[in-house]
Amino acid sequence: MKLGEKIRIARLNAGMTQAELAGDFITRNMLSQIENGLAMPSLQTALYIADKLGLDAGILFSEGDNAGVYFLTRTLPTLKKTFALGDYDKCIEICNESDELGDEAYLILAECYVKKAYECYDKGKFRHALKLSESALKNASKAFYSADGIKLKTDILEVMISSVTPYLKQSKIRPEDRKYLIDCFVEKSEKKHLYIKKDEVLSLIENKKYDEASSIISDMLKENGLPYPLEYTLYCGLEVCCREMKDFESAYKYSQISKSMFEDMQQ
Repeated sequence: MKLGEKIRIARLNAGMTQAELAGDFITRNMLSQIENGLAMPSLQTALYIADKLGLDAGILFSEGDNAGVYFLTRTLPTLKKTFALGDYDKCIEICNESDELGDEAYLILAECYVKKAYECYDKGKFRHALKLSESALKNASKAFYSADGIKLKTDILEVMISSVTPYLKQSKIRPEDRKYLIDCFVEKSEKKHLYIKKDEVLSLIENKKYDEASSIISDMLKENGLPYPLEYTLYCGLEVCCREMKDFESAYKYSQISKSMFEDMQQ
């Protein structure tokens, strides 16, 4: 017997309506989805339902529907702890070992793919980042809960990649939304100070203050852990500065570096 069916029968035996069982903890619609096998409750929700029905959770979870129930009671807590530790590869491995994931697990899996996608972006591995982003959206769509947060993060990544390599990813996001998404990326980045400084440098270049701009760029390039796309932008800026200051030898050197980096990001 499936978990949802067990809950429905236990509720009817207790003479309770869906609204009475749901209480203020979950919505009646969510309970209906669970009873009809269209959604898997989170561990907290399942324990709440068992307690409200006056049943031992072990009895409710015993016999039948065992793949989903085992994942819910045994694997999900491990998955959540692993995610909290930041071991996203292990989380993906845990999920791939099960044929039945609940809604909560699908969202955790989607978050893992997003995290991995952003790691690939920082390394300049754009194609891999886009594939991971697609996997995140695919898994998020399987969850009953809202996945707006996942969609926002993948949209941000799409805009960031298309702004560097437009031929690799043609973004369908409206131009008026692009600045907002880029601002979101900068605001949440651990390297926020560098992205802000990069904008200041580009402003200096635009105002033809090439000597000042090149000096700042040179200092920024000494930073450890510089994201690959940001490093590429800085070398492009350095090329412009050297060319405008008639240092053509250096301009050529930096143009070759930026060209090589651009090709790497399209691999």
